[in-house]
Amino acid sequence: MFKIKVYNSRMSKYSLSKKTGKNFCDELWTTLVKLEHNNQCPICVSLNLPLEDSMLNAHHLISRRVFKYRWEKDNGILICPKHHEFDLYLSAHTAPWAFDEWVKNNMPEKYNKWVSNRKDLGSDGVFEYEKIYHKLEEQHKAITGSYYKIQRIYMYLLSLHKSEIIFASKMGSATVDQLANKYEVPLSTMKRFLKAESLNF
Repeated sequence: MFKIKVYNSRMSKYSLSKKTGKNFCDELWTTLVKLEHNNQCPICVSLNLPLEDSMLNAHHLISRRVFKYRWEKDNGILICPKHHEFDLYLSAHTAPWAFDEWVKNNMPEKYNKWVSNRKDLGSDGVFEYEKIYHKLEEQHKAITGSYYKIQRIYMYLLSLHKSEIIFASKMGSATVDQLANKYEVPLSTMKRFLKAESLNF
């Protein structure tokens, strides 16, 4: 189980550690790719093959080792194990030339973006996982209407809306229950967050 590093809890400065941030971002990125493809392998759909709803893989069009695009939703495609690496004639790893052609013919917009970024791979650099995760959460909310919310980081997610929550609570425009409902967290978590901000409720 991963833990969140919390710096100076009285000031509510929450931060994702490198390992935890990377793992949480990977998990949410995979979820977004699955949502984009309705949890179906688009290659199987196009070829009218039997669909599998398990063991599907979120494949990076530009390698996951290229951190500049690792968490870009458009850099992902959901494919079954067969078309990920086991089909000798059409799979991302075993027959990349055929896979490349399939994406070009069936997903031209994704293909063009993928190809245009191949020469701009950037460098590893330093990544602010909080910002990356927040961006992914907003994309998830845009698609589903709610945040994905890995429960272990409720306090971190609340910290992203710290000023709004403090303003609402100080102005008395929302009760603790209402705030918990608005930000979709347990009541106990919201109370703990407000207590950390030295607000008595």
